[in-house]
Amino acid sequence: MTETALPGSDTPESPPARRFFPSDPSLLLLAATVVVAVAVTPIELSKAFGLPAHAIFLHVPVVFVPILAGVVIALAVRPVWQVRYGLAAGIFAIVTMAATVLTAGAGEKLRDARTQRMKQMAGGRPAGAPQGAGGAGAPRGGGGESSMLDRHAELGSQLRLLVALLTVLLIVLVILARYRAYTSEGFFARPVIGTAVAVLAVVVAIVSAIWVVRTGHLGAQMTWHEGSPGKG
Repeated sequence: MTETALPGSDTPESPPARRFFPSDPSLLLLAATVVVAVAVTPIELSKAFGLPAHAIFLHVPVVFVPILAGVVIALAVRPVWQVRYGLAAGIFAIVTMAATVLTAGAGEKLRDARTQRMKQMAGGRPAGAPQGAGGAGAPRGGGGESSMLDRHAELGSQLRLLVALLTVLLIVLVILARYRAYTSEGFFARPVIGTAVAVLAVVVAIVSAIWVVRTGHLGAQMTWHEGSPGKG
């Protein structure tokens, strides 16, 4: 005979039926992260709204990546927020990752176009003129500009990987928290697993914030270098 809890009695009620964990939205969010990353990685836009795409997209990761880093650190410090705000944070992370990947792709497209233009200008030097000197068509400081451009592109590529890794770590952190809300048994319910992922996520969040500052600073230096007075 099935026992039922009577009103006012001390008999505990049966726990409510819970959904099977693989249908949890956090797992779908992880799958969406992989799909978005695969979909946007090959995209290298050169123009958007008639302007260089890189100049438009770069404002998004410059603002969003530090915010995402702060969100990850907050969730790592306050585990109770991982269940309450984790899905919203995961969606924001996917948007930030997609914007960062698109910005890096547009930057690579812009770098290729600028490198080709510098080669064409270098090829237009008057015959016999020493490289880097003389000719009206010869770029000044081309070697330095090319070096800065390559370094900026390298930092952008590294930032793209860091933000993708940060997004995955955030969603894994949320998945582990929501898994523990379903059950306290099993390997993934161990607190040490969640703690290890949280620590790694904090480290990657800090490095990502530093990298976006480094990348943006070098990009600003290049822009100033190109538009500075006396730049021929």
